[in-house]
Amino acid sequence: MRHQRDEPGEVRVLHWNIHGWRDASGQPNPEAVITLIKDTDPHAVSLVEVDEPWGLPSALSEVASRCGYAWAFLPSFEYGEDAGAGGFGNALLARTPVTSVQQWRLFTPPGGYDGSEQSEPRSVILAKLLPDTGPFWLGSTHFPRNDPDTRQEAARRLRQLVTCLDDPWLICGDFNSPPASCFGEHDVVLISPDTVQPTYPASAPAERIDYCVAAPGVKVTTTVLQAPGSDHLPLLTVTYPGG
Repeated sequence: MRHQRDEPGEVRVLHWNIHGWRDASGQPNPEAVITLIKDTDPHAVSLVEVDEPWGLPSALSEVASRCGYAWAFLPSFEYGEDAGAGGFGNALLARTPVTSVQQWRLFTPPGGYDGSEQSEPRSVILAKLLPDTGPFWLGSTHFPRNDPDTRQEAARRLRQLVTCLDDPWLICGDFNSPPASCFGEHDVVLISPDTVQPTYPASAPAERIDYCVAAPGVKVTTTVLQAPGSDHLPLLTVTYPGG
């Protein structure tokens, strides 16, 4: 699986829902994440369901350090208090220069987080990368699974936000629904992969819920990888942000 060399103008992005740093059986999976990153050698990595307890060794920092990447984690929400506290959300890793990082809320539930999916805020983390091809925005997001109305609200907000980006962009995510239900035929976005490639559950993939959304004019190809370590299969996207 290991990538041999960069093609001119390409940027490779790995995306994975890492299931809170646990595999499908509940065992820790950072080593599996490290193995896949080293095997695919992407320029950047999008991770969702990143769980980072406060005051304990950071799995994200360990993964990034051992693979040679800078990292950014802006939790969608915080939970607990004192020794049981932490943050949960999306992260980006990069081995290309990063000039800026920002996070935007896609959905804000009423009240605070109570442990249910319905009370989880949703967000997108964005980083402006500077590969040799020129600047472009890379994003990572995770939509709700059980509430179609909330999912539609998150999609509407994301569509609104990307129209304001000043350079080519690519958003990777676990959208928890097929592209047609999040991004309609009148949305001016590219979906990759553009053919049905199920990603969930990893043991017997039946649902197409992990994919990438890109700005019009961005050349992008996405492949679903067969890799152990989570309840989702990962994606490897090759994009040419410069056209």
